[in-house]
Amino acid sequence: MYARGMSSVAPLLKQLRLTAVPSISLRKTAEKLGVGPSTYAVYENANLYKKPHLPIDLARKLAAIFADHGIEPAEVMKLAGLVGEEVAPEAAAVEAARPTIQYVPLQVALPSEGALRDMFHSLLALVPEGASRAEIAEILARWLPTGFAGIGPYLPDPSANAPTVPEFRPPAAPANDHASPQA
Repeated sequence: MYARGMSSVAPLLKQLRLTAVPSISLRKTAEKLGVGPSTYAVYENANLYKKPHLPIDLARKLAAIFADHGIEPAEVMKLAGLVGEEVAPEAAAVEAARPTIQYVPLQVALPSEGALRDMFHSLLALVPEGASRAEIAEILARWLPTGFAGIGPYLPDPSANAPTVPEFRPPAAPANDHASPQA
């Protein structure tokens, strides 16, 4: 995927991150590593990170993160200076540590449009004014299960023509705009 012989691994690391699908931002990569964005940015900046290889522990963590975004762990492990037979066991260990996703067919009955509208209206009340799209998405994702739980179980009667949905009762709003909702 990349040419050998470059003096710094930084542009190669950046190239891998930018080719991720779905894309992953520098900020999100840093967050998943548990470091600040400026700390991680050093590794992608050839003017600041002049080493030819990444530390092996960092490469392992990045391989795990990037694997969720379509980047082969072996490609990331090569950035740690691993060659030939050294790459496969490291890449295999990253793959083995990934959670297995199991798909099952599941019939789901969603509440009526009106019940969903009421639920979303109540959930949006939890969003502080001026929140960014990312903050709104985080709040809604955190509270969505509570919203569905507030609607209650919905088990339609197969013999009924028009099933009814229990009324939605929204979760209590946080005490102040600075409190983070907890599911």
